[in-house]
This record gives sequence, C-alpha cells and structure tokens, in this order.
Amino acid sequence: MKFSKLLVSLEAALLLAACESTVSSDSLEDEIPSELDENQLFLATYPSDQVQDEYEAELYINYAWLDLAYIYGHTRNEIADNYKVYLGKGTADVNKVKGYCTADYYDVCYMFNQMADPFTQYFDPNVAEQVYKSVMETQEVVGIGAEVQSVSDGISSHLTVTKVYPDSPGEKAGLKEGDIIVSIDGLSISTAENFERMCSGEKGSIIQITVLRNDEAVVVNVTLDEYHAPSVIVHYEDSIPVIEILEFSETTIHPKGTYGEFLEALEKTAGATSTIIDLRQNPGGNVDHCNNVSMEFLSAGDTVIMDQMVEIDTATVNGKLKLVQRIDTVVTTATKDGIGRNRYYVLMSSDSSASCAEVVLSAVSVNKKTPIVGVTSYGKGIGQGVFTGKEYGIRGLALITAMQGFDKNGDSYHDVGIVPDYEITDPDEQMAKAVELAKGATELRTAGYGTERLYHFSKARESTNSNKKVPDIRDLKTRYKIIK
Repeated sequence: MKFSKLLVSLEAALLLAACESTVSSDSLEDEIPSELDENQLFLATYPSDQVQDEYEAELYINYAWLDLAYIYGHTRNEIADNYKVYLGKGTADVNKVKGYCTADYYDVCYMFNQMADPFTQYFDPNVAEQVYKSVMETQEVVGIGAEVQSVSDGISSHLTVTKVYPDSPGEKAGLKEGDIIVSIDGLSISTAENFERMCSGEKGSIIQITVLRNDEAVVVNVTLDEYHAPSVIVHYEDSIPVIEILEFSETTIHPKGTYGEFLEALEKTAGATSTIIDLRQNPGGNVDHCNNVSMEFLSAGDTVIMDQMVEIDTATVNGKLKLVQRIDTVVTTATKDGIGRNRYYVLMSSDSSASCAEVVLSAVSVNKKTPIVGVTSYGKGIGQGVFTGKEYGIRGLALITAMQGFDKNGDSYHDVGIVPDYEITDPDEQMAKAVELAKGATELRTAGYGTERLYHFSKARESTNSNKKVPDIRDLKTRYKIIK
C-alpha cells in the first residue's frame, strides 16, 4: 500500500474522538470485518478516542505516520510505543534543533527531534506551505524569462533570443525565439550581461524591447513579473556543451519539470560527442526527476538505483487486521535506451551536491565509468516522504526519511560521499579540467565512494565510530514492524 493511498484525515480522527460515547476504539477493534477501508484500518491501528483537541490530534497523526513511514524508527528503537509519551514534553528549545514550531506544536517538534535522522523533521502550519513550495518548486524570480546569445557572422555580432520560458512575462508580451535584440528602452544592447541588467527591476515595471523579426522592427512591451526559474542551464566552454542542473523539481519553467528541461538540453546539444554535466551545488529534489534524468545516460536494463523503501502493508495482530511497516527493495532500471547514452561525459560535483544529484553521479559513473571532477559530494543516500494536507491528515508538513539508496553493486555512498577522480577545489580549475577530459574523451572512472564518515547524519560526532563498516544492501534485512 502506497502512502498516497491512505486517505485518513484530521477531521476523521477528531470525529471519532467526539463520538466515543457511540463507538469506542475497543468496540471498533472487536467488530473489524475481514476487509476494511483504509480509514478504518488506520483508526483500528491507531485508536484516537482520547485525542482532546486539534493540537493533540496533530501530534497523534504525525506519530502514526512516523511509526509507519520512518525507515529507521524501529530498527534503531527511536519511536515510543504511544504518542502520549511525547505529550506535554515540548518547549521553546525545540525550535533550536530542526524543523519549525510555534508554541501550539512544540510537542510535535519535540517528537521529531527524538529521531536521530536530521532530515526527518516537522514544520507547523504557519510555514508548511512555504516549505512545501521550496521542496517541490524552483524559486520564483522577477524578470522577463528569456535567454539570449551573442551571434557573429564574422563581420558583426548581435544578440539573438534563444529561449523564451513558457508562461513567462516575455512569452505573454509576444517575445519570440529568433528575435534579434536592437535596443531596450532606446539603448543599444551588445552583450548578454547588459541584456540581463536592463531586463531586471521591480515587479510591475515595463520595459520596451525593440527586436528585428523577419527584417522588420517590432516593439515588445514587457511587464516584469515573477516566473519559475529554470533548473537546467546550457552553455559552452571552449566548444564543449555544459549542461548545468541546479536542482530536480516538479514545478519549473517547463511543464514537465526538470526532466523536461534536461531532455530539451540534450536535444539542444545533439551532435556533441562529449558533454559536461555540472551538478555542483545541486542539493537534490524530486526522486522521479533524478531517476528519469539518469536513465537518459544509460542503456536499457541498466540499474539506476536500488532503494530500501518503506511500504505500508496489513497484517493480522492478535486476530485483528492492522497496518504494519514493511521494507522492500525496489530496483529502478532504464526501461529503454537513453537518448544521451552514446556521448562521452564528464561529471562535476561539490561538497553540496546531494541526494538526487548523487543519484545521477552514482548511476552514471558506476554504469558508464564516467569520470568525476571536483570534490567529494555531500553523501546523502536517503530520501524523504512529504506528508501534508488532508490526504495525510497533517495540518503542518512532515518530512520523513522513508528510503535509502544503493548502487547496482549494492554499495552505498550514504554519509561517506562520492569521491571525484580529480579532486580540485578551485571552481575555474575544475571546469578547465572537465573541458580537458571532455576533449580527450578517453579517461574512465577509477575512484569510488568515501571510506570515512562525514558525520552529516549523527546526533553527536563523538557517539559515532568512524571505523565502523560502511553499510551495504546486504546489511539491511527486509523486516516487518508489528504495530502494538
């Protein structure tokens, strides 16, 4: 059973509490039929008849999701047997650890702070929407939403519009790809830098762009407004295409998100025999998008990632049907040959290349022996489920670690990072080396993953043994959590 299939709502939990004189949790369990709908199963597993108000209900519902979805909760014995253990424990100090809580939700944050994993955290309703957008969408910026490039015919050069972002202010005003920039607000523009400078300003400002289109001068009046920033940028370094992936997002300038942008980047650079993939400072993002991007480098049947992933199942406990946590191994493979599989690639990483960015770094370097230039990556080999809204009954937003990834060999870079083949700290020197390798197109990967822990995932460095064996997929056994 997938998380999204459980539709229990906060209102349902409170309704049961309000109606306890009519049906108690005990009588509900005694009368459970052989087949239950999902809400009944949830309430049978987590009786809510003692929930007093909406704030306790928020603690109750988040406890249930932690109990079901947190991959380390039971293997490490981090979760108490009942949500009431956490009731009344929260103080203002919880805001100093992780997540965000105002006074009404201190108990929820206190509970999440008992989980050792720093990425399992809670944000109360005051900031939930803002945090959700930051997780799922690219940043909104003010501008016109267009890219230009200097084009020379050997005698003179001019700026040509090479891309107009969908639903951007530029597209709405009628700016078109292929337009030649003549002037902005009456001033001649000769460089892309000056174009960017002249097209910036406050939201609502109007700029007048004169372009040459089909040998005719056309005036386009653009009102500066917000639009989603691109997550993929293409530029060239000494004739070598560089595809820079800033993050992996569902909502970007492209209707199909980062994956759609990446496909366009591959099409735009079609014909190139070597390409640099720049993942420096990429913090990760949406799992589907990084998996799909990875597949475009690979051949059909290649393994992108093997995830130890939480699934929610049912089991009979003391003669009663209840929800249980099950951990399965889910293998993601390329279903067809990727459109970019025949190129030679050089990958670039930084110490803030994390999570989804590392999925791409690992999948491509392990399958294709692609060299990496830069510094050791962050080492975040875990993924979080996003729980918010009526679908989950949560008024705030919970991020709960529900998966850990391994490469096709069963090895993990979690908390040790992906080591570059050429360790270079200066950004310009990194790019110069990447261009050198791309031009030679012969170097193969020889490095691997780190051997020393980076301590991004420990509550206290001193409590972690740096000599402990780095876990691989064979160390995590499939198991059931029987909910009491």
